[in-house]
This record gives sequence, C-alpha cells and structure tokens, in this order.
Amino acid sequence: MGDIMGIFDLFKKKEKVIAEPLTEKEAATLKKLPYIKVLDTQVERSNPSNGFFELDWNEYFIDDLKKAGYTGSTDEEIVDKWFKALCQTVASDNNLEQEIRIV
Repeated sequence: MGDIMGIFDLFKKKEKVIAEPLTEKEAATLKKLPYIKVLDTQVERSNPSNGFFELDWNEYFIDDLKKAGYTGSTDEEIVDKWFKALCQTVASDNNLEQEIRIV
C-alpha cells in the first residue's frame, strides 16, 4: 500500500504548466510553412524618402526564395534582394497606370 501512496505523491508534486500561445512565426515554422512579416517601419522626418523596414522571417521563407532563384551569402542578403525586387515591381506596376509625382 505504501507504493501506491507514493504514486499519488508524484501527482501532487507536479506543477501546472500553462503553455504560452504560439506566435505566428512559431506556428508557421511548426507547420513548415514560409513566414515573413514587417515588424517595424521607420521614416526619416527630414527626408521621408529615407527609411527602412524591419522584417522577420523563418527558414521556410528562405527556402522558397532560394527555389525562386534568389541567392546570397546570408539569409539577410537573400531577403534584401527579394524585398528590393518586390519594391521595384510595386513601383513599376504603379508607374504603368500613372506617373509618380512628387509634390
């Protein structure tokens, strides 16, 4: 009977573990899906043409970019090439419809 009581003691000593919800990136990575997100955008007040985007991605996004032909010595370089190409595409698509005017 003493052994059975020891088993009950094990259950009493277990702490309740509350799992934190997964982030979007963690959920995508767990499912082996590509993930990319803009975390922050900064624009220089004195020259609004200058600024930057802070991006976050997972390894599956990099794999997709490599399959699409993007290359680089680092993941950051690969993402930078993709982002520049994306921005150029957006700008050229807009330029076909109307001339970009700076006021």
